[in-house]
Amino acid sequence: MKTPTVIVLIVVLAGLAFPAVQKPASPAAAVVTNAVENMHSRGTASTDVVSQALLGDNVRILKKERNADGEDWYQVETPDTYKGWVISSALRFLKPGDKPYASSGKILVVGALLANTYREPDVTKHKPVKVAPISAVLEVVAERDGRWLEVNLPCNTRVWIQRGDGEVREAPMVWPRTSPEGMVALSKRFLGLPYFWGGTSPLGLDCSGFVQLIYKMSGIPILRDADIQFEGSGLVEVAAGNEAAGDLVFFGSAKNKIGHVGMMIDAEYFINATVHETPTVRIDRLKDAYWQKIYQGARRAK
Repeated sequence: MKTPTVIVLIVVLAGLAFPAVQKPASPAAAVVTNAVENMHSRGTASTDVVSQALLGDNVRILKKERNADGEDWYQVETPDTYKGWVISSALRFLKPGDKPYASSGKILVVGALLANTYREPDVTKHKPVKVAPISAVLEVVAERDGRWLEVNLPCNTRVWIQRGDGEVREAPMVWPRTSPEGMVALSKRFLGLPYFWGGTSPLGLDCSGFVQLIYKMSGIPILRDADIQFEGSGLVEVAAGNEAAGDLVFFGSAKNKIGHVGMMIDAEYFINATVHETPTVRIDRLKDAYWQKIYQGARRAK
């Protein structure tokens, strides 16, 4: 295929050069409009998934490119500072001066693993419009009664959601700090869900995406990958034998080669999204030979 040639015209006047055409600035921010959107290592769906962004996530735009298939892709940064490429159709771009989505007024924080939204306040007349995953934050437009809320989706479509699928709060969203017991109870809701490399939602989770989600919803923001969580998320080292509920436990061939993480649910067992034996979120015993061979230590929130 012939490479197109770009010609830039320069007008010279009084010794000064002025570009005749200036490239318009790319949008600086956007909001994710799909329930769960894969973030890829490069601007094409044929590359690996590095993480996921969820419905309503406000993201920063870093780069844009058009791939060989003629698709526009954007490199974005999610609120946890993770970077990846998403297709343009998954985003609504914010204009200069626009407020981030769900950053003011009443919001609904989704507490159901997956919450359906509807065209009208009725679950029988039409199929759901879109599903909202747990931890998604949606803009509340109106409260009809004790059961139904009208919300504005990130794509600017108004839909109805059942109040029991979440909790109404005032923006901005701040996750309250939860006790270790509360963290354990939350984590067990995900038991049996499938393992998915790069996953951060109930549709599929990887190890670090799982514990990051539990910690976020418990008021403890941590970074995305297991090795960074081990060294760079501000957690405190826990001596071997002192592991307790809520502590993160890390595994790998060496301390500088961390590749897996789980969360203790008591002094003996931990919960994790793993491909060991069964690719699901499951509970394992820390002192089992398989895990002890690769165990590298525990970390605790301050």
